[in-house]
Amino acid sequence: MRVINTDELSERLPASAICLGYFDGVHRGHLALIAAARTIAGPHGWTVCAHALDRSPAQALHPERQVPQLTAPDEKIRLFGQAGVDVLAITPFDDRVRRMPGRVFFEKILLDKLGARAIIVGDDHRFGYMGDTGSAELAQLCAGRGILLKVVPRVRLSDGSVISSSGIRSAIIEGDFHRAQEMLGRAPDDAMIRRCLSGQREAGQTL
Repeated sequence: MRVINTDELSERLPASAICLGYFDGVHRGHLALIAAARTIAGPHGWTVCAHALDRSPAQALHPERQVPQLTAPDEKIRLFGQAGVDVLAITPFDDRVRRMPGRVFFEKILLDKLGARAIIVGDDHRFGYMGDTGSAELAQLCAGRGILLKVVPRVRLSDGSVISSSGIRSAIIEGDFHRAQEMLGRAPDDAMIRRCLSGQREAGQTL
């Protein structure tokens, strides 16, 4: 798997099916996006690309909030490769990107740099300045450029709970490792558990 920084790309990538997200945990919901991208890309020979920011926008905008990262960068890369991603594209979440409207991000990064032919998102995903672009706005952008859009419904547990990174953190903090494993699709490792519990202690100290 190739890992690239979009700021450093000097050439446009080959045609790709791109999953969008922050992908903390690379959990079952994220794997559903990647599986959809592989299904779409396969018949066309397109590259399967996952696009992520280098840090959580919520954490960057609100550094006072203690939100422990589920997966370290090296582990995230390993999990992406294991899931069948060909290219992991990372965009630094600097002030320029923070203020970038979704339509500009779509044109300048997804199309001009990453060669998007298909875009795959979760039904709750938003991007762009102040979250100005969700699936409805993205559908209009894709239709205007002939790009295939696949919106993947949220993956749920048998009790109806949505699988999410925040849900995994909560389960680990509560000591419900079985629930965390159900959401992740694998057992939480010791490093993930330590980060979550350490983040909880730090948050408690700042109250």
